[in-house]
Amino acid sequence: MQKKKRFRLELEGLRAVAAILVAVYHIWFNRISGGVDVFFVVSGFLITTSILSVYAKQKKLNIIAYVVKLLKRLMPTAWFVAIITMVLSIFILPMTNRAATVQEFVASLLYFENWKLAFSSVDYLAENNSASPFQQFWALGIQFQFYLIWLVLFTLVIFIYHAFRARNIKKVAALIITLTVIASFSFSVYFTSVNQPFAYYHTFTRLWEFGVGGLLALVAANITVHKNVAFVFGWAGLLGLIACGIIFQVGNVFPGFAALWPVICAVLIVLAGDSAKKGSAYAVLSFKPLVKFGGISYAFYLWHWPILVFYYALFDVEQVSVLAGLGILVLSAVLAYITINFIEKPIRTMDVKTMPAFITIAALMTIALLGNFYWQHKEQERIAQVAAETERILQEKEEARKKAAIKEQRELEKKFKDWDISFNNPGAMVKFLDEPMYTSDETITPAVDVAKQDVSPVYPDKCITKINETNVVICEYGDTKNYEHVVAIIGGSHSAHWVPMLNKFGKKEKVKIVTYIKPRCRLQFNSQEDKGHCAPWFDDAIEQVIKDKPDLLFSVADIGKQQLPTIPEDFNKAWEHLDKHDIPLFLIRDNVWFGYNIVECVEENAGDPTKCKKPRNEAIAEPSPMSLQTNIPDNITYMDVTDYYCDEEYCYPVVGNMITHFDSNHFTSTFSETFAPIIGPEIKAVLEKNKQVKRDLPKR
Repeated sequence: MQKKKRFRLELEGLRAVAAILVAVYHIWFNRISGGVDVFFVVSGFLITTSILSVYAKQKKLNIIAYVVKLLKRLMPTAWFVAIITMVLSIFILPMTNRAATVQEFVASLLYFENWKLAFSSVDYLAENNSASPFQQFWALGIQFQFYLIWLVLFTLVIFIYHAFRARNIKKVAALIITLTVIASFSFSVYFTSVNQPFAYYHTFTRLWEFGVGGLLALVAANITVHKNVAFVFGWAGLLGLIACGIIFQVGNVFPGFAALWPVICAVLIVLAGDSAKKGSAYAVLSFKPLVKFGGISYAFYLWHWPILVFYYALFDVEQVSVLAGLGILVLSAVLAYITINFIEKPIRTMDVKTMPAFITIAALMTIALLGNFYWQHKEQERIAQVAAETERILQEKEEARKKAAIKEQRELEKKFKDWDISFNNPGAMVKFLDEPMYTSDETITPAVDVAKQDVSPVYPDKCITKINETNVVICEYGDTKNYEHVVAIIGGSHSAHWVPMLNKFGKKEKVKIVTYIKPRCRLQFNSQEDKGHCAPWFDDAIEQVIKDKPDLLFSVADIGKQQLPTIPEDFNKAWEHLDKHDIPLFLIRDNVWFGYNIVECVEENAGDPTKCKKPRNEAIAEPSPMSLQTNIPDNITYMDVTDYYCDEEYCYPVVGNMITHFDSNHFTSTFSETFAPIIGPEIKAVLEKNKQVKRDLPKR
């Protein structure tokens, strides 16, 4: 005999605990709790129960009615939170983030934020972006996509049920869901092992978690758990869930096998049910205030994240105090209560016929999509206009300066005439002028609006090996037709930002530039960076370099991030390996890491961007690691250009009236190009020297 159906108080309490854990771990521990996985299990349980209940009453599944009911539940809260967040973002977040913010806003409205974040997770440059106030919508995107998948799945279940005249629709559903869970879990384990950042946001790596909830909905009512066992199950599940974020670095290992932990915790709590009461986890989860909070947990989850992001932006802090964190929790709860009771409930309970409601929802989504296309088009036009206007102003000032140029400047112009150097915005070339790093009455280039997009051409040209991949991608720059020399460049993103300089040098000096670039990877053997993907990539890349035999190989000599006092031994091994194969090396010291986004800082301090400078002794190791290196192979030429953007006391974000970095540690393409007259002649001298040495070698 089946148990009488009851309202599962513990599920509401469980949702409340999961939401609170998500917020607490975000606010004070900067970690992920695993609470979202519990949401997924509970959602699978509830929607499966709902679908079966509707079918039992109506003997059919109305697709349009299903979607409308679903969106009437999800859309009001989600869209209200998203729209308010977008409006506040305009006033609180840096203008330089606006394009990315709008993209994520639309992705959130249309329930594909998880895919937006998935593709960003394998985009190296996106890693340096500021936290988006819409990031939490990834879970809602997966949840909505799951509901649509479940609609298809139960349509199949009903078809099989009728086609084969099965006796019990629940058994058919159990079979299909079990197969789905097995397939999804297997894929989750595999894909997490090969590309965890992408897998984290992938719908099909998470589908099994909902499926487990669905299976629970099919069998829970028929399972009786002894009260003593239920007592243990309940507390094991609740305590295990609380500890999940401490035991696992959720953001780095989920989903895969690790996600079994919170899923099993949720299963134990559901199975325990109300069999054990006094002193049990059920007594905690069914506590009336917690159950009430469960009713607003969905909105609370959506509100806590943008409030946290705005708090960081407004108060410029690295950690949230206890008092401020409590304030964020309270404000999130208040806004959640208002949203659910004054936005969601009135709309959800409106007596609107299915088809008009469906048309209205479809129209709203279409407007959001078309509005995004229109805004992106206008934004591209605006950025192009800003760039064009900046270029016009710079040209006018350059002409005026040339007319008034003093003898010293004319001599410099004569010396560097072939390099197309602006003496109003000389960038690194300011070192040759008797002028400060930044002149307040000059126009900064690239303009703040476009500086974040002023990246090395290898990124838009897709001339890099992606994160979590090992294939070697080779591209050519400089003079690719009438070249006299070949210079290869190998390494990670800090090699990539020298490509604009090499490209300019190559075009002037008839040198072809060949790139071997993979973010996070350096000129070293056995690197464990990029979760071990750098080592096999480097082995293949260096083998290809040796096979191609360039006249010179350009790379970064050390690691600027940690400002290590010495150069890692694996760097030496790579140098010696190349020396054995007669590959000359041109090594450059790694650049300064500021630790904060330069473009955003310059925007915030537009009146005086020098406020973004960083003490040199905090930014770079002295003496340089290379100066302490012994037994340097004869094939190496080394150059340190730190003094071109740092003086004895500080390293500067604006040099020669030019923004140096597009984030915290990568040069803008514009700034990189200004090193061509500085580094280029040194490279040319090495090429000519090596050419002469080859001529002098006796013929065999």
